[in-house]
Amino acid sequence: MNYKFFIAKRYLFSKKDTRFVSFITYMSVLGVALGVAALIISVSILNGFEKEISDKISRLVSHIQISSFETGGIKNYDSIANKIRSNVKIINNIVPYIQREAVIRAKGKVEGIIIKGITNDLQSTFERMKILQGSGDLNPYDTIFSSLIIGDKLANKLSLNVDDKAIIFGLKGLPSPENLPKIKQFRIKGIYETGLREYDDLIIYTDLNTLQKFFNMESTVTAIEISLTDVTKVNEVAEYLKKILRYPFYIRTMYQIHKELFTWVELQKAPTPFILGLIIIVATFNIVGTLLMLVIEKTHSIGVLKALGCSNTEIMKIFIYDGFIIGFLGIVLGNIIGIGLLLLEMNLKFFRLPEQYYVKSVPIIIQADYVILISLITAALIFLATLIPSFIASRFDPVKSIRFA
Repeated sequence: MNYKFFIAKRYLFSKKDTRFVSFITYMSVLGVALGVAALIISVSILNGFEKEISDKISRLVSHIQISSFETGGIKNYDSIANKIRSNVKIINNIVPYIQREAVIRAKGKVEGIIIKGITNDLQSTFERMKILQGSGDLNPYDTIFSSLIIGDKLANKLSLNVDDKAIIFGLKGLPSPENLPKIKQFRIKGIYETGLREYDDLIIYTDLNTLQKFFNMESTVTAIEISLTDVTKVNEVAEYLKKILRYPFYIRTMYQIHKELFTWVELQKAPTPFILGLIIIVATFNIVGTLLMLVIEKTHSIGVLKALGCSNTEIMKIFIYDGFIIGFLGIVLGNIIGIGLLLLEMNLKFFRLPEQYYVKSVPIIIQADYVILISLITAALIFLATLIPSFIASRFDPVKSIRFA
């Protein structure tokens, strides 16, 4: 064993005359561990929130939305879809839709809603949407009743279950004797849940053909939704589509449509690691204090070692090793605490979140690169913290140090 490392270990954990120093050492290790654990937990939870919200949003509006500045909507959506598929190779699906404001009436209760007509493509539309009751099949029941799929929050408000009847009042401008709302009967085919209250309480789905006839839109649609096989290419593809489609088409990504949600996540992610990182910085200053106390405690030993021929560099290495021992134990313990608590929460779901957080339980993503980065930064800070007390110890005069006893 390297004698400098052996001496460093004895300085920290000797049980004879330095119990107080050993106690301070354990507190320094605990301080580093808590800082590392707090940072790992916070970063993992924030990454989980970002992914969870991105996934929920992409289920509802897909990755890219194409609409038109023209009031009539998009008329030749088939040719546009073909043009997009031929130019963009990472297209997963292209779904035309109609979206209009309406009123739903059921069991004597009335609610304002947004009705969305989509093609009856179950896999592409509802593949990641949780169907709580019924199915995602949008085919009409018969010539009188068309199908509706509604959110669980709206279903609870209206006391609706699968197969119940509802009436939709289609609005176009302000109702008047000359502008009467259109009326159609529907039956509930399914009840879905996304976890986003604003959608579960507002948006209902039916098939595209039903809404085209209901609002006299013939073959036009409100917009086109595009989902990609690689979500990281959303902004790049959107910019490319702007070049090939041009006016009157208006292209937006899910990040632009739901800017407030993604901004909220970014505002949480930006300052939190820095704020919690202060815990690690404070812990490194504790190591400075611990090593300075150790230097004072071992002044006589330092004098003896110098008298026996130890150089200033070797004395410095002894106390740098002390700092590394504290840092290594703190980082390992912090990783065990942080990752252990995250795994427990992922499996046992101790905490339940209110609805305004868009998820029911704490979303967690443990990324190895973030854990390694936090550990390396902590190790670097601890190394810098050991230099000052190590340098001070190396400059002691051996004669004065031996007399210090």
